[in-house]
Amino acid sequence: MQAERNRRTVVVVGGGVFGLTAAIELRRRGWFVRLFDPATPPNPAASSTDISKAVRMDYGADEFYTELAEKAIARWREWNVLFRETVYHEVGFLLLTPSPMAPGGFERDGFDLLRKRGVETQRIERDDLRRRFPAWNADAYVDGYFNPHAGWTPSGRVISLLADRARAEGVRIHGARVIELRGTDSRVSGVATEGGATFSADFVLVAAGAWTTTLVHELSDLIWATGQPVLHFAPSEPEIFRPESFPVWGADISRTGWYGFPITASGVLKVANHGPGRRVEPSEPLSVSEQDVERCREFFLGTFNGLSDAPLVGSRLCLYCDTPDGDFWIDHHPRREGLIVAAGGSGHGFKFAPVLGEIIADVVERRPNRWAGRFRWRSPREGGADGARHRG
Repeated sequence: MQAERNRRTVVVVGGGVFGLTAAIELRRRGWFVRLFDPATPPNPAASSTDISKAVRMDYGADEFYTELAEKAIARWREWNVLFRETVYHEVGFLLLTPSPMAPGGFERDGFDLLRKRGVETQRIERDDLRRRFPAWNADAYVDGYFNPHAGWTPSGRVISLLADRARAEGVRIHGARVIELRGTDSRVSGVATEGGATFSADFVLVAAGAWTTTLVHELSDLIWATGQPVLHFAPSEPEIFRPESFPVWGADISRTGWYGFPITASGVLKVANHGPGRRVEPSEPLSVSEQDVERCREFFLGTFNGLSDAPLVGSRLCLYCDTPDGDFWIDHHPRREGLIVAAGGSGHGFKFAPVLGEIIADVVERRPNRWAGRFRWRSPREGGADGARHRG
């Protein structure tokens, strides 16, 4: 206990990708770290928990996220070695449009930026689509590009591996719900759990995703939870949906929001929507609506061959933690000493897992970090268009 008192201490609230990566990095820097989550990570309700998440650097004209994702992808490759299993499947990313790509459009801007950065992207026009990616309706999608430096990660499995590594590093993980921040209006000094226990710390890092505002109420107008439909289908012709001819994809994504993944080894095809979603209360029972399923099947009719009648074998409502501008929210509270928030994934945070811990830890320690400025504490007036909807 004496050693604990002599070290800097931090309580991390949330066992998703923000919380776990921060906990690991802070522990490596010598902090005494406790992490709290209501369930043993991966928490089934958390947005980090799924069979797959996209890993790509395709962000239209946004060079900030493009460069950060490029750095993350290099580290995803290193994680394949670190974890001694394939946690990053580099199958590429196919981004298609129903009209020719034009300057100012999300797809063309991304194509041009990646080419400028030396990324070997491949233009995909109608004949290429028909020949290389036969599941697609080449009459409906006439242009786009393929980026081979992209892929997907089994996110739930990654969370499990990160939790194991956190324990191995000495992070103390508690399966308990934090219900209150302890301290005063100007200083946070610990947390209280649902079971009545209290824990003191020099700092509290709230990385609770969609549940962030249940603890940091003053952020309710700046961070909110939305539900986004995730659907699993079982195609009758699984061979045309395998990675070599059906990589991770986005179909006119800046307008439709539809994206998806190659078929899994067990025959499951995941399709999801990165659209406006609907505001939700994360603690209430949540499910995909019949309207969501019908909307997806209508999308299938004009997009894929042989998929509109595929059986639906699973679904979930993915909980986004949204911000007004789609940028993450990683900063010290400006009026409550000892409190840091790391949240606002806005549906595009998981791909940055290998670089998030370092960014968050630097913010906690108030070290300079070239990326952290964009994630600072801000007001609604500083937010722009909902760019997160272009960032799945």
